[in-house]
Amino acid sequence: MTEADIYARLGALAGGNVFPFFAPQGTAAPWVVFLLPSSASEDVLCGPAETACAVQVDAWASSIDDARALREQIKSALADLHPVGLNEINAYEPDTALYRATLEVQIWQ
Repeated sequence: MTEADIYARLGALAGGNVFPFFAPQGTAAPWVVFLLPSSASEDVLCGPAETACAVQVDAWASSIDDARALREQIKSALADLHPVGLNEINAYEPDTALYRATLEVQIWQ
């Protein structure tokens, strides 16, 4: 699993404002930022087996409803990867007056 695999599914969301790791300074909301912070491989007697990749996607918008709606679009866009262990987190950033709706998942490959 690579950033290119995720971008291929999310790239059209938020008017194309989709970025790995961080949004460039001056990007207007809404936008999506994603990263693959870790991966862990299972071992079997004959060597490495499947790998679980952690994926974190943050939807940023000017309202919590818009951020949540964007997170739902993200979930739909990633559905063909059969993510498991979905974790949803909501936050507000007072410095920017933006809301964040985060989706954390694991994707086995």
